Amino acid sequence: MADYEVNRGRQPEIDCMKALVIIIMIFLHVFEGCTTRTSVTYYVLTYLECLTGAGTFMLCMGIGARYSRHQMPKDYLRRGFELLTVGQALNLVRVSLPYLIIWWINGDSAYLSNALLIIQADILSFAGFAFMLLALLKRMRFSDGAIVLTGIIMNAFAYVLFRYFHTTGNFLVNQLLAYFIVTDAEAYFPLCSYFVYVAFGYALGRIYLRIRNKDALSVRVLLLCGPIAIGYYLLRAFVPISVLPEFNSIEMYIMKPGSDALANILMSVFLLAVFHILLRHKESPMLVNHLSGHINQYYCLSFILIVPMSILLVAVLGERMEGNIMPMLYSLIVLTACYFIISWVDKRKLPNSIIKLKSPWYVVAVTTVWLLTFAIVAYVYPRITEYATIWNNYLDY
Repeated sequence: MADYEVNRGRQPEIDCMKALVIIIMIFLHVFEGCTTRTSVTYYVLTYLECLTGAGTFMLCMGIGARYSRHQMPKDYLRRGFELLTVGQALNLVRVSLPYLIIWWINGDSAYLSNALLIIQADILSFAGFAFMLLALLKRMRFSDGAIVLTGIIMNAFAYVLFRYFHTTGNFLVNQLLAYFIVTDAEAYFPLCSYFVYVAFGYALGRIYLRIRNKDALSVRVLLLCGPIAIGYYLLRAFVPISVLPEFNSIEMYIMKPGSDALANILMSVFLLAVFHILLRHKESPMLVNHLSGHINQYYCLSFILIVPMSILLVAVLGERMEGNIMPMLYSLIVLTACYFIISWVDKRKLPNSIIKLKSPWYVVAVTTVWLLTFAIVAYVYPRITEYATIWNNYLDY
């Protein structure tokens, strides 16, 4: 390990990891939204998501923050606000507006309830708040160790709090708190549960920058992290642990308490070593670079293609896809469509996100997103008496 930075530039194994994560996410989102969720492929995807998935993406996000050319607290703060705004724009397009339209058509209150999920703790919302918190910790001159310790304490706090307190009795308050802790509302990626991944990734990024011999280190990681992570997951899968959620359950997914988060991190580091050894100093494939370099665009665009199909199947036709072949085919169609649309936008040098717009369009777009968010919450909340949450199978609507 060097005393200074010797390992700048693209890291092919990280690109491979991010590409793997986004492919798993897209396929899983298709199977969750468009199928009966009973196929073998669906269960395989949920297990893959459990072992890597969102936690791995957040770890890579932490590493990427260390590799960024702009690392001042104000840079992280701006990046956080922009990601939060992109997340709100996505929620408008994939959740609120479609479900409002369906509600206006058929009057089913379940769809109106789903429209309130414009304020949900999604992965982009988490990323926004994580960068803002990282900005605060950097401004307070926290060391890498202190940032990691903060993440661990937050993770433990979130889990203990949920065991004894998870509702205020007011859905709107619960929904807003769900950005930070697990509540009775929609809370896939609360900040307190998942910031530990960004913290570890940020600390790992410093190590990455100073690695002299990545080959030798990768072999050590394979021998150490692999057996520990695999052994832990085998134990979790077959031995019930009373103080931890059931293996591969929704509680495990959204809370990632303590040892589950650590095992997820070790598995991610193990896979980084595997990808490095497989590539053997070669550049990662062009498709991998495309997926990694546009991961947010793939995430957002794939949802825009998946949600209309889900609404068509459930709300209009009243049925979902069965088996493996059709959802696998549609997953490939979504992935391929995303590739060509993103490539077309890049080729014409068009802005691929609202945060890439030039002023005054940037100001107009950001202002519109937040005004619509507040307007929809004000319109929907007083009109509903039932609330769509992660705990009441709202996805079945």
